[in-house]
Amino acid sequence: MSDNNQHTACIIGGGMSGLITGALLAKNGYKVTVLEKNHIIGGGLQSFRRGDAVFNTGMQAFCGYDKGFALHHLFNYFGFDRESLHAIPLDKEAQEIVWTDSDHCYHLPKTREKYEAYLAAQFPHQAQGIHDFLDDIYEIGRTFDYFWLHPMQRHEAAARYSVITARQLLEKHLSDERLMQLFEYVGMHLGYNLSVLPATELGMILNLYIEGSWRLAGGNNHLANSLASFIERNNGCVINNAEVCEVATENKKVVRVKTTDGKSYEADTYVCGMPPKPFLEMTGDNVFRQSSCERIRSFQNDVSCCICHAQLKEHKFKYLNHLIFMPAVEQDKKLPQYISMLTPPEKNHDEWAKTIEILSFVHFEEFAEWKDSYTGKRGLDYEQRKKEYANDILNHVAQYYPEIKEAIDRVYVSTPLTIRDYYNNPNGAFYSQQGLFLPIKTKMNNLYMTGQAVQYQGLFGVATTAIATVETILGRSLIDEIAKA
Repeated sequence: MSDNNQHTACIIGGGMSGLITGALLAKNGYKVTVLEKNHIIGGGLQSFRRGDAVFNTGMQAFCGYDKGFALHHLFNYFGFDRESLHAIPLDKEAQEIVWTDSDHCYHLPKTREKYEAYLAAQFPHQAQGIHDFLDDIYEIGRTFDYFWLHPMQRHEAAARYSVITARQLLEKHLSDERLMQLFEYVGMHLGYNLSVLPATELGMILNLYIEGSWRLAGGNNHLANSLASFIERNNGCVINNAEVCEVATENKKVVRVKTTDGKSYEADTYVCGMPPKPFLEMTGDNVFRQSSCERIRSFQNDVSCCICHAQLKEHKFKYLNHLIFMPAVEQDKKLPQYISMLTPPEKNHDEWAKTIEILSFVHFEEFAEWKDSYTGKRGLDYEQRKKEYANDILNHVAQYYPEIKEAIDRVYVSTPLTIRDYYNNPNGAFYSQQGLFLPIKTKMNNLYMTGQAVQYQGLFGVATTAIATVETILGRSLIDEIAKA
């Protein structure tokens, strides 16, 4: 305990999960120190600037921010409103545009009623199956109590759907292969194809995206900076370039952490918001239970991505207020079958886009040749590989949007190595070790876990996981007070 009897907390990692967990603890009286290894905070909320263009490195859109949903209440709890966050909703009638092949484009609208009616009109012979499938999707959605800020309870449906894959759930109700293929875009939100994706996670993400998606204008880092400012206004601090390299323990408690610059930080409570595998490599087996150590070490996920960040010439490509999915260049069955494209919103955007971001999934091994190199020092061969990748992707996208070739001014490419270095994710995995479902409480009496390896991924997932983590630390529920915000 600190001298002034205020509880103190040290958060290891200043990504989405670390910042939200830190803000929740700060809101509840803790003096919080967040240690971030990079010079930019935010993790999946990071943005970078090239000239007058701002590019996002991670989150493309998020859900659960409509009135009555958990993120809406959580941001109100912090005193954030949509105007201050520069949050804008995606188009109601075309939140996502998806191709199942070069000739068929589908515009997926908001709300279940419109979504079901649209699909039934496109596939009338599958109308009943679509209805029954969406019944299952919404039943799955109701099992995630933190998502709706409901008191925790047991749901029989959660166990029933957890033992089947998304593909099996689709095949239970649908027989049209093109219709089932259409839902592959959902797996891309999570980095999986539907033969691997659990049915529960399909239900979670599809349920939420049908109800409405949002984006942040002017760069995702604005949310990261808002969370950091909230922590600082509540007597805490967020420290950049502070990479934790040692966790000292005594008598089943963490007593201090050290950073690579030789500084030490002490607190009453410690929270790990970094990926579990590098944390385990740093701490050894003394902080996790043996079962957790085994799961962390054995978990394999080399699904990574490349992102083309393209700066556009003026008045050459229209701004599109929706997400676009199109078939991947190569149909690797171990990867999601779509690539995505979006034109990020500016704070005062007009009809013309200033940038385009195109994301496609790849295996880490495609860039493993340079795995022992560092950012900015990977050589001409690496730069040539990025250039070839960008050309392939842009040529592919030009099949659907021919105007893109004339619109491009310059292109910057993020690879799995970029993700590995900036997110600290093993093998550059875009979603790190999602699906581990690690316990929040570790073997150490004052060390807790947060982030997508604990429960769910994405902004909505890590936010609700952060609530669960902080409730465990406080020993009481926050659901009611957040729901009233």
